[in-house]
Amino acid sequence: MRIRAQHDTENAWLIYDNSARQTMPSDINDTQKAHPHPFLAPPSVPLIYDLRYPPTSLRFPSSSLFAGCGHEFLRVPLTPERPKQIRLTSPHFPWAFDINPSAGDEIVTCLDVLSTLHAELQRPLTDMEWGTAGDEKRASLIRARDRRLWIHRSSNSAARTRPTARFERSVQREPLLLRVDWLGSSVAFVGLVKDEAFVRRRFVPGGGERPEKWVVKFQKL
Repeated sequence: MRIRAQHDTENAWLIYDNSARQTMPSDINDTQKAHPHPFLAPPSVPLIYDLRYPPTSLRFPSSSLFAGCGHEFLRVPLTPERPKQIRLTSPHFPWAFDINPSAGDEIVTCLDVLSTLHAELQRPLTDMEWGTAGDEKRASLIRARDRRLWIHRSSNSAARTRPTARFERSVQREPLLLRVDWLGSSVAFVGLVKDEAFVRRRFVPGGGERPEKWVVKFQKL
């Protein structure tokens, strides 16, 4: 099964790589040439992924050629240029994340992008981040956290077969706000795009050589 999955994944990349080279005009600039693997390219990303959960939870719709396949099919180079590092930012959140290859690999894959993005968005919100949020954003954060916890409790309740007795006294604590709550209800991954105008507004000019930058998009579930 592992050999077949690897074979199909390699075929997925070869089909994309060959078609991209055949259809790419030679008289366009680097920004126009930049395009991610179809797995992560909007507007028709062929996968469904909720950033509140790890990439192992993603799925391909029944209409996709990869219907029934899992996250391992995303172990393909992000672009034909096979980058060794990229930087992600987004109008949906105030951070920038550097994406590096997985241990033992030399290039960034589509799965590296989703895995790092999920891991970074699972970090607790800091006091400074909370302090920079206005009243409306704070209310949105709390609603998103409560919705996330409700989904988590519902999932656990459905999976539980019998109650577990607890003898220790529970301590009520305020549940943590996570970075993913900053997205509100826009937790569905849409894809990666090039947006040089947005990048210029987001990053301080200068600073030497930086990784290639991509903008990640989300939509509501």
